[in-house]
Amino acid sequence: MRPFMLLFFAAFALISCEDVQTNSPALQAELNGELFRSIDARAEIKEDGRVIIQGVTAEEKITITLNNRTPGVYQLGGNRPNRAVFEDFLSSVYTSNPFGTGTVVIHAGSEDNTLSGTFRFDGYRYGLDTLLVRKGHFYQVPILAGSTIDEPVIPSNILTAVINGNNFSGSNVTTSVSGNLLTIIGTRQNQTLTLTFPVDIVQGNYPIGGAVTASYTLDGETFVAATGNLTVVNHLTNLNKISGAFSFQTEGPDVTNVAQGQFNASY
Repeated sequence: MRPFMLLFFAAFALISCEDVQTNSPALQAELNGELFRSIDARAEIKEDGRVIIQGVTAEEKITITLNNRTPGVYQLGGNRPNRAVFEDFLSSVYTSNPFGTGTVVIHAGSEDNTLSGTFRFDGYRYGLDTLLVRKGHFYQVPILAGSTIDEPVIPSNILTAVINGNNFSGSNVTTSVSGNLLTIIGTRQNQTLTLTFPVDIVQGNYPIGGAVTASYTLDGETFVAATGNLTVVNHLTNLNKISGAFSFQTEGPDVTNVAQGQFNASY
């Protein structure tokens, strides 16, 4: 390569670095390969010492919660106090905890009432849909009291499906363990969905029948699944948390079709 070309690229690299440093404050990342760049970034120290780092656009936001602001590496996932959450324009929420993983690094020198660092995480929606957040950076994000928006509350128990073409989302979802069986029940008005399977079930696909059962109740009349499938996507037995998908058809002359079922439960 010619000497003047080397000088050109060196000068270009220097200018690029200067551009990054002057874009302050900033928070950006790649979400499943697509760029997220905040139009506003800020941080807040809560009374209990937790630090919230948040980047928002007109319709989306990334919220990182850490147990303190000391420079270092913070692990995400499981039942750790540190977590990362992404909320999109449809109010779909992807969280690193409990089924995801990730790390946040606060850089040394973040003591001038701003925070700088990097992050990456795998976020899950209902423990099923996955969002890969990579190449995350936050730079000179100011710490301002009362400046962040509360992250969305994620219910510990969720049971949804499409029943005969109509959306069902349990407004009251409960779990119980009897012997070796875990039962998840979701109720909405005059409808109830029930799933039962071994509490020690592992990741995989299972035909409905035998130890794995499902039923649909309408106006007090229960219809038992004749055929169907249950998929366990995640099961953290140490945390008593499980998520998966299901579909089934009931027996009898008036068949009920239950499709696109999803569950996320603590027991």
